Amino acid sequence: MDYYDITENEVLACLRHGKLIIKQVVKGEIRYGKDLELKDKKIIVIYTLRKGVERVITTYPIKRKKW
Repeated sequence: MDYYDITENEVLACLRHGKLIIKQVVKGEIRYGKDLELKDKKIIVIYTLRKGVERVITTYPIKRKKW
């Protein structure tokens, strides 16, 4: 998060309002990915659910193609 200058509030917004784009099983654990368009960037958050709690694995910006 710090490396990409993504705030905790942006991650929480993505978890609450983002669009589910990935659902896959990794080492027996289901991982989800949501993306959200913010004012100045688009981010993706990869997370899992453990005992009903969302646990963030990673987050990073999605680069936009420049035309």
